[in-house]
Amino acid sequence: MNIKERQITLYYLKNLVAGEAEPNDYDTFFRFVARYSEDLFGFDFRKLIEDAPGHVSTECKSVFLENLLQGRVVVCDMVPNKKTQDTLSKILDAYRSELVVDITQPTFDKNFNVLCDAFYLPDYCRPILQAFVAINRVQPLRRVINEFVIMRNDIMSEESEDFLAVLTGVPLENIQRAMAQNSPLFESGILVQKFGDNDFSVMFKKLLGMHFDTPRDVRNLIVGEPLKTELTKNNFEYIADDFDKIKEILRHATESDTVGVNILLYGEPGCGKTEFAKAVCADIGKDLYATNAEKSDKDARLSNLAQVQTILKQDTNSIVLFDEAEDVFSLNPFNVNTPSKLYINNKLEKNKKPVIWITNNIRTMDRAYIRRFTFALKMSDPGDAAKQNAWQRVFDKYNLGVSPERLKKLIGKYNVPMALVDTAVKNAKVLGDENIIEYTLDNLTMAMTGVAPAIKNDNGVAFDVSLLNTDTDLKVLADKIKDKNMRRFSLCLYGAPGTGKTAYATYLAETLGMPLLKKRASDLKSAFVGETEQNIARAFAEANAKKAILVFDEADSFLTDRSHAMHSWEIGCVNEMLTQMEAAQYPFICTTNLMNTLDKASLRRFSFKVKYDYLTPEMVVRAFHDFFGVVVTVADVTDLTKLAPGDFSVVKSKAEIMDITDKSELISMLRAEQSVKGETTHAKIGFAK
Repeated sequence: MNIKERQITLYYLKNLVAGEAEPNDYDTFFRFVARYSEDLFGFDFRKLIEDAPGHVSTECKSVFLENLLQGRVVVCDMVPNKKTQDTLSKILDAYRSELVVDITQPTFDKNFNVLCDAFYLPDYCRPILQAFVAINRVQPLRRVINEFVIMRNDIMSEESEDFLAVLTGVPLENIQRAMAQNSPLFESGILVQKFGDNDFSVMFKKLLGMHFDTPRDVRNLIVGEPLKTELTKNNFEYIADDFDKIKEILRHATESDTVGVNILLYGEPGCGKTEFAKAVCADIGKDLYATNAEKSDKDARLSNLAQVQTILKQDTNSIVLFDEAEDVFSLNPFNVNTPSKLYINNKLEKNKKPVIWITNNIRTMDRAYIRRFTFALKMSDPGDAAKQNAWQRVFDKYNLGVSPERLKKLIGKYNVPMALVDTAVKNAKVLGDENIIEYTLDNLTMAMTGVAPAIKNDNGVAFDVSLLNTDTDLKVLADKIKDKNMRRFSLCLYGAPGTGKTAYATYLAETLGMPLLKKRASDLKSAFVGETEQNIARAFAEANAKKAILVFDEADSFLTDRSHAMHSWEIGCVNEMLTQMEAAQYPFICTTNLMNTLDKASLRRFSFKVKYDYLTPEMVVRAFHDFFGVVVTVADVTDLTKLAPGDFSVVKSKAEIMDITDKSELISMLRAEQSVKGETTHAKIGFAK
């Protein structure tokens, strides 16, 4: 036991003996004190008693101990001779001068007081926290206290408040104030409640084992440096209105110290939520700090949020970022670590600093949580134009050139956060090897998702609208729409697979200079009741926010004739789709291979219904030239009557692998593709005349 531990133990021991608290077993308590007497008082207390004549009563022992702790020598009936009394007097004089100190003075434990200052802890809370810290650190003291109350951990429960008042010498009313759940000890994240018991937070336990010279040192460890970004509002033009709204909410909150301001950003991974938060804060000149607790421990994360909020209490220029919030808002009833709804609601309503919460999924969030957010924004893929702008800025940042073609290829392959793009381009610059960009992004994507990035199939053939065999001239249609600057129209493109329906949507978007938002059945359908309808509504809302052309592939999944519906949710999906189609402000296109299955009411909502058919013989001849660079005649391909541009793409890929360039072999491969459809045209059998 070192000198400080001795002083701490004696301080609390003195309070216990002088106070009204009684140990559970006085003899056990007394024997314990006797066992540690040499460490505590500098002499063997047990030997002194053993040398005393006759039996020494418990009452006499208690009087002796009380006087000893008060520095008085009233022990004549226990000490056999004058020499022993003189020795004991000298020991007690030394004890009074060296060991009896007020440990609550700031000079006694400077590190502890630096922590208290960093958390702006009021004076009435400090001696109570100091007692808990002492119990945590000094085992002899803990053993002493265990003779008075049962300790399950280092923090006493409400049932021990009377004892805690005696131990610390703090008035009971201050003990009760400090131990209330809304006290600074709990709201600062120093103490937490787990399974009905009070305990230190994980982070504060770590802090107790560290040395700090100033409160600034504590702040640096807890909140770190503010987050930085190279992105600006220009990178988020597709949601510029939302950017401005959130910016003004945060500006007002920081300037007026408004309590309970929470912004929710949600959407698929990689859509730029974190960078958006950084850019908004940078735009208004505010510092954004991230919580940094272990992601697997919800209590630790919420405690860390409270600590960050407290540390930044007097910083009027700060905003807090809480990433991966879906874990905290989980409603899993089987997870014992799930915080109570009341606790979460309290955090949302009373946070002193604005918090930007980021999550990939709000499906598990209780509606009661969502109602408490000041603003919620669903973020989605920003579109190629915005991505190109963001990627180009990263290349410019590191003074690394990149061609438009390569940039487009990179964007098409990697749908990743810009932080990863920054890392990859930085590596390429440092190592002087541009191939490191793909290598870095491949490995980081695999590490994050467990799946290698998909490479878009590019057959190297530019889209040719003249290869579309439709009942409407789609080039003329695109030109007319462009000339009239039309933005509110709809198309139903139907026909055989591979005939270029989705490709035309891309062509039209490029012609009109509009973003393209594609949605497939797998993107929107959900096993949860009502969520498919919500996903449909979100798709139209996203297109509206981006001012984009919305494309529904496999639209028959959402527009099936309601008279054939087997379940009520099927009808609900169609109804939602029809409602959104009616109200759409920007173009939408539906593609389907099953026109006859569509609900009749949906057909009335399309401005144009365009039928796709297989390539004509003349188109097949042209496709041969475009895809293979091979010249054929109509006579060569008279039996190829059921082909689409998609078939040529498939055969081109196979031919390149097999090094096939011969015209007859290419024709045979196309016949094989045609036969797979059950559309084979057999040659005539018989004698020619």
